[in-house]
Amino acid sequence: MTSINSSDLSVLDLDILTQYTQAIGGQALLGSVDIFEQQFPLYIDNLVACLQCGDIKGLTEEAHKMKGAAGAVGLFRLGALSNKLQNSNHVDWAQCHLDYIKGIKLYLKSDVDSLREYLLSC
Repeated sequence: MTSINSSDLSVLDLDILTQYTQAIGGQALLGSVDIFEQQFPLYIDNLVACLQCGDIKGLTEEAHKMKGAAGAVGLFRLGALSNKLQNSNHVDWAQCHLDYIKGIKLYLKSDVDSLREYLLSC
């Protein structure tokens, strides 16, 4: 996975999370994280189905949903990978899109765990 360098990507969007936690508190955001955890695997399943059918438009639409969902709860790395995946016009997309999907799958649990830990500490 040469196109993904985890040291280049922060796991959490601390700017947005700081704003959220100051406004409503970390505990209140945990409900959104629960919904995210339920929905995100469905997006991944849809994305993989689109990939298997060669439906690039559908794949990029799912990636766009994933980017929005990750961003809404402050998951920077998952949002950044989803953003790269949604941009099928990018020069490196054809060579890298499978790496982006692998990265999303690889980091999903650990990133959500990090988010929960952060929110519980607020």
